[in-house]
Amino acid sequence: MTGRRARRAQGAVLCGIAFVVLFNLALNISIDTAKPEWRDPEYGHRLKELQPLTQSADGKPLVVALGSSRSQMGFNPLVTGLDETAVVYNFSQAGCGPLHELLNLHRLLAAGIKPDYLLVEILPPVLGGEAKAEKLLMAERLSAEDFRQAKPYCHDASELHDRWMKTRVSPWYAYRLNLVSHHWGSLLPWQSRQDFMWKQMKPRGWLPYFFEEITAEKRQDGVSKAHFQYSPYFIDFHIAPLPERAYSDLIELCKQHDILLAFYTMPESPTFRSWYTPKARQTIDEYFRNLSTGFPVFDCSAWFNEETTFADSHHLMRKGAGDFSTRFGKECIGPWVASNPPLR
Repeated sequence: MTGRRARRAQGAVLCGIAFVVLFNLALNISIDTAKPEWRDPEYGHRLKELQPLTQSADGKPLVVALGSSRSQMGFNPLVTGLDETAVVYNFSQAGCGPLHELLNLHRLLAAGIKPDYLLVEILPPVLGGEAKAEKLLMAERLSAEDFRQAKPYCHDASELHDRWMKTRVSPWYAYRLNLVSHHWGSLLPWQSRQDFMWKQMKPRGWLPYFFEEITAEKRQDGVSKAHFQYSPYFIDFHIAPLPERAYSDLIELCKQHDILLAFYTMPESPTFRSWYTPKARQTIDEYFRNLSTGFPVFDCSAWFNEETTFADSHHLMRKGAGDFSTRFGKECIGPWVASNPPLR
């Protein structure tokens, strides 16, 4: 009896281990295939909205914008005035820089979505960012293919790999907040909820600033935080190797897939623009001039001069987002699309 009980206990333990392994494997496969929103909600929910739009476009060209939280909050495709001629989509994400934009283009192409026109936001201070790729990327948001694409840009890919593997060994724990937020968000304290990333998202990918109005004190607090975050970029400013390489590779990827490409900047307040040193401004302007010999560069950084148009000197409030998007469509996107037929 003792031997039989031991064997039964051993079998139960092995079955339990097999169940856990299969349970983890099933989630890992799901988040890399059918459920990318569980891994990267900002990407996954936009992908799920964009896919049917491309299938029902009735021959209209697809215009996709890749950018940072500036674009995510500041660009509303629905007010560009282009709905009759094109499908315009805002595929921007918070914290998205040159390498992230390149990876998101790879993601879209792998998902079978090829934009006819690609708008890529340049956040000028980040052009001088010296941070290593492995420090910039959120390992838990990467699929296996994302990691493969990102690896050549890393100084030490093993660091990113170790963080990525930790999430994949125990994915039910690593993605617990995303999973609960998708199905039982009300059970979480508001500080832990993730569902604002998709519940507050408007059609075509726009995620407006959270409040219609804010106090002067809140705005000043935001300006102070923005200065703390971005002012170090302007010290001894130069174009850093990683942003330059990422944009160079993005350009080549667009050429390979016959995608018409344009770059743009989002508006900045007079306060934010005052932080640029003369050297930084000169270096950035020269970089834009070099880019513009091959691609349109829509520099919208000085479009607004009222501090109240911004929440924190560089993220547009809702009214500012509407004003920017309408003007952006009329003066930049519309003429560019009209004068450059798709390459398909």
